[in-house]
Amino acid sequence: MKKVMLMLAVLLMAAMAPAQAAQKVRLLLDWFVNPNHAAIFAAQQSGAFARQGLEVEMIAPADSASVPLLLAAGKADLAVGYQPQLYTLVDKAVPVMRVGTLIDQPLNTLTALKTENIHTLKDFAGKTLGYAIPGFEDVAIQTMLKSAGVDVSKVKLINLNMDAASALLSHKIDGAMTIYRNYELLELRQQGAEPVTFKPEEHGVPAYDELILLAKSDTAAQDPRIAPFLRGLNDGVAYLRAHPEAMWKAFTQAWPELNTPLNHQAWLATLPLFASDAGRFDEARYQAFARYMLDNKLIGQIAPMSRYSLPGTTLTR
Repeated sequence: MKKVMLMLAVLLMAAMAPAQAAQKVRLLLDWFVNPNHAAIFAAQQSGAFARQGLEVEMIAPADSASVPLLLAAGKADLAVGYQPQLYTLVDKAVPVMRVGTLIDQPLNTLTALKTENIHTLKDFAGKTLGYAIPGFEDVAIQTMLKSAGVDVSKVKLINLNMDAASALLSHKIDGAMTIYRNYELLELRQQGAEPVTFKPEEHGVPAYDELILLAKSDTAAQDPRIAPFLRGLNDGVAYLRAHPEAMWKAFTQAWPELNTPLNHQAWLATLPLFASDAGRFDEARYQAFARYMLDNKLIGQIAPMSRYSLPGTTLTR
């Protein structure tokens, strides 16, 4: 009887004990909230992060260019960034590094309209092409054209100060690099245009991760929240793919201004693009892209891989 009473007392004390507080994670997004962040939202909405003991706050930046610097300054715990950008950040000694992957393939394309009589990369000879990210997109365009034997000195490259899709539709340019396969391509088709697309990874540019997760390089290895965050994100991806329309409905209830046919199409188009294993790290692929950045004089030297990323995380439960 005494043993039973003792067990009851222990159970009662356990029930009365306060639940362990969730660990907060401030996640700084790369841009305003959009379908590229659907997996993060699903991990929140489905309780995947909560089951990992995390309370994740998604923060849209006022200035997307400042995201890595804000992370380095401790204004956030994690941030969404880009693999090509990572090498320049490390080259400039910004103390951030990759800890996971959100979208593990390129989204960008070099695109023209079929009405411009563009059928192959060779047809861009003598044309005007636009881009929006100097220091990578302009170099990628040149790489792609060179792979087709085009004399790049006879191609005019301009830094776009406007929406790339609008520039194409208004015929201000003959082609553009800032046309993403899960949004602007859909937008062009929605406008009745017939785009002709060329993928960078199929024309000389090494494959890369479009969206990655960054943390401060001096604390990432010791941060106990990173592995649970990646586990929660993986569960969020799985839940999103299993319940795409339910998550879309919840997403548009949270951000009604995003409830448009184009964003709905982008939502569905992005589902297969999310990394199923956010912690997986392909060192050879990252090394190949570092060599590409160096060969094109976009960075001064290649740092050790341990400076670019944590090793692949073992996602055990």
